[in-house]
Amino acid sequence: MRIDFRVVPPFSEYATAEEARRVFLEGYMAVYGDTYGEDMHTLQTTVESTLADMAEAQIDYAVLQGEWELGDYRKMNDAVYDMARKYSDKFPVYFLGLDPGRNDNMPKVIEREVKERGFSGVNIQSWSTRLCITDRAWGPVYAKCQELGIPITIHTSINFTVDRPIGLGRPLHISEVAAEFPDLVIVANHAGWPWVNEMVGVAWKHRNVYIEIGAQSPKYMSKPGTGWDPLMVFGNSVLQDKVLFATDCMLPAQRVVKELLEAPLKDSVKEKWLGLNAQKLIERIKN
Repeated sequence: MRIDFRVVPPFSEYATAEEARRVFLEGYMAVYGDTYGEDMHTLQTTVESTLADMAEAQIDYAVLQGEWELGDYRKMNDAVYDMARKYSDKFPVYFLGLDPGRNDNMPKVIEREVKERGFSGVNIQSWSTRLCITDRAWGPVYAKCQELGIPITIHTSINFTVDRPIGLGRPLHISEVAAEFPDLVIVANHAGWPWVNEMVGVAWKHRNVYIEIGAQSPKYMSKPGTGWDPLMVFGNSVLQDKVLFATDCMLPAQRVVKELLEAPLKDSVKEKWLGLNAQKLIERIKN
C-alpha cells in the first residue's frame, strides 16, 4: 500500500499561470524561484500529470490538501472539492485550507465543509496567513477540529518568503497546541527541517503528533550532516509508526518513492512510511 499523504491542486485549477509565476518568481515567494528557477516542478504540474506521477510511482491514492498560497482559500477549497469529486478513487480523503484573518467564521466554515462537502481535515499555512499557530485566532479552529474528530496538518519547516519570519514553522509551536488540545490529531508537514531535533522531540512527546516528509528528497535526508539524522534514526525505531510519505507535488513521485526504498531504513519501516502508517491514520479519522 502506497499513500501520498499530501498533494495539492495544480495552480491551473484555481489561478492563472501568470498569477502563479508572479508569486513564485517576483512576489513574496521569489526566494523559491531563485532556488529552483522557472522550470520548478510545482509550476509545471497539472491534474493529468499528478495522476500520471501517481500511477508511475504505484501510489494507490493521495490525501488532497488545500492551501492559501495565492490569497483566496475559498477558490482553493473549491478546487480541492472538484478534483476529489472527479477522481474520487485517487483522492478519497481531502482537507480544506483556512485563513482566520478573513471575516468568515472559521469554525462554521469547517463544520459546513465537513458535513456538506465531505472534507476530512484542515490544513494550516501559518507563513501564508502570517499568524503563528499559537495565535489565539486559531483556538476556535483547533477546538472545532477536535470536536469533529478531524485532523489538522500544519506547515512545519522553512518557508521561502521574502517578508515573513522563518520561525513561523518551528515544531515547538506544535507542542503548545498539542498540549492544549490533546485529542487533536496533528500532522507536521515537511518534517520540520531545519529543526528536526525539535520535530522528533515533539512527535515523541505527543501521542497524536505525526511527521510528514512532503517536498523532501529521501536521498538528501539519508546523507549525514544535512540535519535529518535524528529523523532517520528515531524514525527507524521509536517513531516508525508516526512518519508519513508525501510529495506535496513538489518532487516527482517516482523519484521520491525510489529514493525512499533506497534509504537506510528497515524494510518493514519503509512499508510503514510509504503507506501503512497513513492507512491506519486515515482509518482512524474515518471511524
